[in-house]
Amino acid sequence: MNKNSTLNMRGTGVKFKDDDYETPSCVLADLLPYIKNHNIIYDPFYCKGLVIVEWAKLNKLCINQKEDAFNRQHPENFDILISNIPFSLKKESVELALSLSKPFALLMPIDALGSKWINKYFDKLQFIIPHKRYNFYKEGKYGSGCWFNTMWITHGLNLNENIIKLGENKDVEDVKEKVI
Repeated sequence: MNKNSTLNMRGTGVKFKDDDYETPSCVLADLLPYIKNHNIIYDPFYCKGLVIVEWAKLNKLCINQKEDAFNRQHPENFDILISNIPFSLKKESVELALSLSKPFALLMPIDALGSKWINKYFDKLQFIIPHKRYNFYKEGKYGSGCWFNTMWITHGLNLNENIIKLGENKDVEDVKEKVI
C-alpha cells in the first residue's frame, strides 16, 4: 500500500482525499433483506466509528476499529464485510474484501461498473442498485443530497439475480422511518 494513502494518514488527521463519509442506518437498511442470517458485520474502514451505532439501530453488531484497513490483522469472527469504502480506493477495497473469503457488500459509485479494473472480478460479483441517491453523514451532519448514484457491489450473498434494482419497498421504508 502506498505510504501516502488516505488510509495510512487517517490517524494523524492528515487528509489527501475527501473520502470521510459515514453511512446512516436508513442506507444500511436497504441490505437487510439480503443479510438476514448475517449478524456480525465487519467494516474495515474507520471514519469516526458512527457505523457501529448505525448498525446497532438495525439490531446488528459491527466491528469497526481505528486501524488501517490494508495493513492490519483482520478479525476472523464475523459473518459479512459491509462498508461504505473510500471511493478513491475502489479496486483495492474489492481486492481486500475478496481476500478475506467472506461474503461482502461494498458501497461505491455506480460508475465503477465502467472501470477497466472491475472486468476481471465481474463473474464473482453481484450488484444491488438503490432506487434513489443516498445521503451520508459528513463531520457528524446528515447531508442534504449526494450528487452521484451509488450501488452495492456484493459477493457471496447468493442473490436471485446478478443485478437487483431496488424499488420502493414498503417494509424497508418502514424500517428507515423508525431509525432516522
